[in-house]
Amino acid sequence: MIFTSVIFCPAAAVMGAAHAGAGWFSVLFVPVGLAASVGIICVGRKLVYTITGFGLNRGEKMPLGWIQQIFFVPFFLLYVILPLAIVWGGVFGIRAASIWIVRHFL
Repeated sequence: MIFTSVIFCPAAAVMGAAHAGAGWFSVLFVPVGLAASVGIICVGRKLVYTITGFGLNRGEKMPLGWIQQIFFVPFFLLYVILPLAIVWGGVFGIRAASIWIVRHFL
């Protein structure tokens, strides 16, 4: 899911720049959005696997039974929800940053 930021971040950068009135200069924001999406992928994957890996490794060492299942559920939910939050937070952040850059510098 984190890899979808490669598609959404450049599009958000262009739409934000066009929304702010950059016109044809909004095309110049595609490489910036692409570079930011690669950064989101690198940082986001490490963050997700660090947080969820800690809990899942601890859960494997517990004795089997209901306590292991209860301990596993919050980390599974983080594994599902955290990548979505990282990607969409990055997309909205890039859109807001491109609007701010266009309004203050162009």
